[in-house]
Amino acid sequence: MTILRKAIVVAALGLLVASVAAANVPVPELSTVPQCVPIAPNAGLAYKVTIVGTGGPINASRIEMRFITVADTLICWCTPRPTPRPPSFFATTNASGVAQFNLAGGACIQYNLAAIPGSLKYAGEIFADGVKMQEFGMVSPDAVDPSGNMATSSPAWIPGGTCAVGLADAVQHTTPLASSTYEWCTDITCDRVCGAADAVILTPFMAGGTSCVGVRSK
Repeated sequence: MTILRKAIVVAALGLLVASVAAANVPVPELSTVPQCVPIAPNAGLAYKVTIVGTGGPINASRIEMRFITVADTLICWCTPRPTPRPPSFFATTNASGVAQFNLAGGACIQYNLAAIPGSLKYAGEIFADGVKMQEFGMVSPDAVDPSGNMATSSPAWIPGGTCAVGLADAVQHTTPLASSTYEWCTDITCDRVCGAADAVILTPFMAGGTSCVGVRSK
């Protein structure tokens, strides 16, 4: 009987562990994974995700931000540019299920924009423990080159060896901010509204001319 009881206990514990493991699988619908990823020449903008399963926030989930080749060639990466090409960035969630990325560079790549070269109309994908959570586009204070061209313009932008927030960027962002007109590239908070919250974040970059040595890698 003792052996039988031990076997029953072991089996019950196994079922409990399996149940907990299943509950900790990331669920995209329960998680918060923004569709726009901010990038700045000083890596001063944070992209945060919150990964949740049916059992609640998931601790120690491995998050991958995986770029596609087209986006890698359009972004102005601060040097040294990330490798391999196209790059992936990784982070691990804390006890609250939160992970954070800070990317250094510049580019605006609007999600689902027809002008993005190729068949994939996004900059990359977010995975949590191998589960695809979201596709994403890019936003940045450095949205255009000195001539006012965006990464997805034709011809595409030419940063000229520097990822920089300059006068052309100020012009690009000012109208949406002043008129509260929605513009993907100015919606730095990714809340589908252009207004005071975006101005608070963008203004220091525009006023300070934030920059880094970098290049668009064709």
